[in-house]
Amino acid sequence: MKFIYILFLSLILNFNVKADSFLKYSEFKELMQSDYNTAKWYIRGLLAGNNSHSIYGKITNPNNQKLYCPPKDLKLTIKLSIDIINEEAERLKKNSSENVEESYVPLLYIWGMQNNFPCK
Repeated sequence: MKFIYILFLSLILNFNVKADSFLKYSEFKELMQSDYNTAKWYIRGLLAGNNSHSIYGKITNPNNQKLYCPPKDLKLTIKLSIDIINEEAERLKKNSSENVEESYVPLLYIWGMQNNFPCK
């Protein structure tokens, strides 16, 4: 089963996006403008990867500290995920001297989820 899941993720991310590297925020914004469908597939892969990481953590270490804790009834949609990424990029622009355009999209997603849904 794990092999099938990994194969599925590889196929999803292998459209026009380099599956062997994370997109930077500047690349993601460009992809959103030039090929929105591929950008959605990239986000789907990101969501699937984060979900599989959470499931794996529960199986291998039930007391594992989660990265973020969204409400159980929250549906993590593509649109919500893109909004979280963009909001986190804006937050970092205001509160940091880092070049947000060079930040990796998966990290922006995780940081955004942590800011929106911190674990208690």
